Amino acid sequence: MSTTNKKLPTPEELQREFEAFLKQKYGDSVKFSVSSPNVESEPTLPPPPKKRTAADLKFDYKPKEVKQYLDRFIIKQDEGKKALAIGVCDHYNHVKACLEDPKMLDLDYAKQNIAILGPTGVGKTYMIKHIAKLIGVPFVKADATRFSEAGYVGANVEDLIRDLVSQAEGDIELAQYGIVYLDEADKLATPPNILGRDVSGRGVQFGLLKLMEETEVDLRASGSVTSQLQTVMEFQTKGKVDKQIVNTRHILFIISGAFNGLKDIIKKRMNQKSIGFGAEIQVSDEDTQYLPHVTSQDFIDFGFEPEFIGRLPIHVVCEELEANDLYHILKNSEGSIIRQYEQAFQSYGIEVMFSDDSLHAISAQAHLQKTGARALITACEKVLRDYKFEFPSTTIEEFVVTAEVVVNPKEELEKILADPEYNDRLVCIEKIRRYEREFAEKYEMQICFDDEATEQICQMSKAQSPEHICGQILESYEHGLSLIKQNTGTTNFVLNREVVEDPDTVLEQWIRESYLAKSRESEQNS
Repeated sequence: MSTTNKKLPTPEELQREFEAFLKQKYGDSVKFSVSSPNVESEPTLPPPPKKRTAADLKFDYKPKEVKQYLDRFIIKQDEGKKALAIGVCDHYNHVKACLEDPKMLDLDYAKQNIAILGPTGVGKTYMIKHIAKLIGVPFVKADATRFSEAGYVGANVEDLIRDLVSQAEGDIELAQYGIVYLDEADKLATPPNILGRDVSGRGVQFGLLKLMEETEVDLRASGSVTSQLQTVMEFQTKGKVDKQIVNTRHILFIISGAFNGLKDIIKKRMNQKSIGFGAEIQVSDEDTQYLPHVTSQDFIDFGFEPEFIGRLPIHVVCEELEANDLYHILKNSEGSIIRQYEQAFQSYGIEVMFSDDSLHAISAQAHLQKTGARALITACEKVLRDYKFEFPSTTIEEFVVTAEVVVNPKEELEKILADPEYNDRLVCIEKIRRYEREFAEKYEMQICFDDEATEQICQMSKAQSPEHICGQILESYEHGLSLIKQNTGTTNFVLNREVVEDPDTVLEQWIRESYLAKSRESEQNS
């Protein structure tokens, strides 16, 4: 009988036949299976994350969108954020146009390099770092004081470009669209009465000038022993040396500094009196802030070379931060140092809460240091260092940083460690205050439990959480208080002990009184 047309068994049929044979010969001690050729026997691993390249640079942000992004992290500096957003958008829109149409490279274009003026700790570096993160380009920051003129001991300005390539993980093309940020650039200004060669000032300005305009930088520094060894090894291996060149045409350069003394130059110019139609009006310190009126000539008088400052057409001025600004940084910024402390304590299973009063107290202490937002971490560390040392070794699961903790940290720590009920009461009070704030945000009406009502809720919270108790007490209050608001316009309500004990009766009485008040007002107006 011919077998040429006999149908081949499927993998499942083969498996059943072999299983029956093996079972008959060896019992259940041996198993057999046949894998389908269409099914992978090993799980497929997810592909590694795609490395970002210049091809991924799709800049399509509008200035308002860039500012809104910065608003999440930087408090105040509205005018500075606007100017930065516009300059960055102009720069990367031009980069995008050149990528889409190489003919754009032949057009004259003044690069939008930026000079930022402002005291320490106001968010200059923070803004640029977040802009680079938003766009997705490499970012390098350096202090101007580390550089010296070529040929002298000290870093070479071209090292900034090499650092940029390192930040781009070796992707030269992506590095060519990065951001170089040079802080303390005011230290590069050359005093007009200096004698001899200024190694770290005028020479560095001219070195940066070439980078800011357009030049090509060899990634292998000629003065570097490491680079020379790499060159020799490559020549021995390949018989030639491949040059790695970075073009700085599309790299955005930003300098910043406090520029102490520049204000006096501007003030002198603005208050200068002249005769005739060109006379300027004299202004006093109380009437204006001088830095926003800075001109290129003011920078030149300060000690910068005209060619250098001419490559920085955008001038951004940052305002000094007040204590209230520092409070808003702690309270509202997504990058608040408070988040770091919350995570630090959470690592030990401890929840830390910061009262509003404590944030104001920390901000006041930080403001005295005159170093802007940088002082916030110093103030927090001074207050909480002993707490971070002691609490992980206790059974404490929650605690509140109060104004008293900020003012007298050691005394409050001793009280909390000595009396668990003292700590429980502080936690309860803070949770009640937070419930009040959430109620206000949700219903646009202010409520406040007075001292007696707060104490009573704290007594009740031994069985239930303060938030749950407050929710039960005010279950019907959102609608009732809204009626009272409509009748009388009242938006602030103090909740006393009677509200805690019999909330419905008190609310009904308040509503009746609001209707009577509305009726009397109507009669008076008629």
